[in-house]
Amino acid sequence: MPAFNQTKLATASTAIFFFLALLLSVCVAGFSYHSVRDFEARAVWVQHTHTVLNVLEEAHSTLRDTVSSARGYALSGNDEYRGNFEAGVRQLNSLMHELRLLMHDNPAQLQKLSATEDLVAQRLVLARKLLELAPKTSQAQLLEGKTLSDEIRANFLDMKGSENALLATRSQETASSARITILAVLGGSLLSIVLLVVVYRKLRLEMAKRADAQQKTQAYTNEIEDLYNNAPCGYHAVDETNKKIIKINDTELKWLGYTRDQVVGKMTHAELLAPESAERYVRELLPQLLLKREIISQDLKYQRSDGSVFTALLNATAILNPETGHLVSRTVIYDISERKRAEDEIEALNADLKRQALHLHNVNKELESFSYSVSHDLRAPLRAISGYAMILEEDYAQVLEDKGREQLQVIRRNVKKMDELINDLLKLAKSTTGDLAPERFAMEDLVMQTISELRQENPRVTFDVAAMGSVVANRGLVAQVWENLLSNAIKFSSKSEQPLVRVTAEEGEDEIVYGVHDNGVGFDMRYAHKLFGTFQRLHRQEEYAGTGIGLALVQRIVIRHAGRVWAESTLKEGASFYFSLPKKGLLPNMGEQP
Repeated sequence: MPAFNQTKLATASTAIFFFLALLLSVCVAGFSYHSVRDFEARAVWVQHTHTVLNVLEEAHSTLRDTVSSARGYALSGNDEYRGNFEAGVRQLNSLMHELRLLMHDNPAQLQKLSATEDLVAQRLVLARKLLELAPKTSQAQLLEGKTLSDEIRANFLDMKGSENALLATRSQETASSARITILAVLGGSLLSIVLLVVVYRKLRLEMAKRADAQQKTQAYTNEIEDLYNNAPCGYHAVDETNKKIIKINDTELKWLGYTRDQVVGKMTHAELLAPESAERYVRELLPQLLLKREIISQDLKYQRSDGSVFTALLNATAILNPETGHLVSRTVIYDISERKRAEDEIEALNADLKRQALHLHNVNKELESFSYSVSHDLRAPLRAISGYAMILEEDYAQVLEDKGREQLQVIRRNVKKMDELINDLLKLAKSTTGDLAPERFAMEDLVMQTISELRQENPRVTFDVAAMGSVVANRGLVAQVWENLLSNAIKFSSKSEQPLVRVTAEEGEDEIVYGVHDNGVGFDMRYAHKLFGTFQRLHRQEEYAGTGIGLALVQRIVIRHAGRVWAESTLKEGASFYFSLPKKGLLPNMGEQP
């Protein structure tokens, strides 16, 4: 067939396809218009049903609120409830009228609405009677009308059920119409598009293919080149036949300080390395690469063009080039200079920590020896003072006047106080030394044992202990915590008419919080920061005895168990002391001294 006839046939076929596409588009547009109008009408009825449901719900809710306002007025006599009632009646009448207008197209629903209106009127009459009753009227009068309210609620539910059924039907019809419309429009549109695409592809297919292929190829080439050159690691390839580098990326060139012309085809991999690493590479790693075709995670030192050195992690593989048949290695390096520097710093810190730990160990030993030595040296003269005071009191009782005997009693009391202070200081020293040796035990048993010992000297105090589970800790040290906290609670509530000490336990996500609460004198929270300091007191010695070390001992023991301790109080209203212990117990060696 002549070329002219082929062109003429192509033009005719293109015109035919175009005319068919145009005709189909007009038909689709007409059908779409008709379908959209139908869909719009159905959507209006669906919206109408939604409106009826909303007004039904609002009317029922308004009725409940109006009746509640009448009850509120009957109970309190507050005129605001009367005003709310009258406003509710007006709103309810308006809503019922609106419902009648909305349901004019549904005789069955209008019949139900009429019955409901009668019930609502009756219920409002009953509610209005409550406005005439005296405030705080009886419960029976307030509950009048419950049966009527239940019947009204049932009617509203019935009407809403009917509307919901109607809504479901209308929604289904609307959705079905929409699906048919969408399918028809999509089908016609797709067919039109297909026809137009056929026409267009006949004219532009080959040209588009060629242009698209060229563009994609160039974009892919640029992307690969950019990724290769700007990767966060160094890349280079070596022809292992002559050992020369045949390709290298910009990242590695930047690290080394060379230009591509200085490296490619002129330098070997070994020449990029520092002397000791180059020797190791040639002797050990290169034979491994040629034999096993890979090198994995080897640290080497590379030498920059200015002579400086940096450490890199090397990975390499080797494959045969299908074009030349030469073995080509591909190497990836990562600059790990910062990591090496950090490792060196960590090693230095670890060495310093070991020295510090040894120093602390020696200091703790010296402090422990000093504490026991001071205790022994202080107690000997104290015993002598107490003994001689007792001798004077017993052997010279006839000679001494009342004032002299009183002064001897003061000496003995102060000696006893000094002995208690020495004991507390020793406990404070022991609480931070030695092996913690945690064990699992029942906390409630320990608390009850401590209370049993304290109750003998404090029979007036009432104890209230909550249920407690088990805990992993040093039983002896935790016993000292309870002894100090419970003794403090007893001491500071001793002047109350009915002393009460409560013990609580609350389990959290990671810890268990224990509390000791009393109804004593309490303290000013402005001075709470002084509570756990050594020798810190918030009350005078004459009012409440003590050495001022007990709470400091509690804090040290709890902190050694990886817990925390705090207090809360209101002056003259009692105090609460809390401490926590880890829920899962202590980690191995936690709290042990080096």
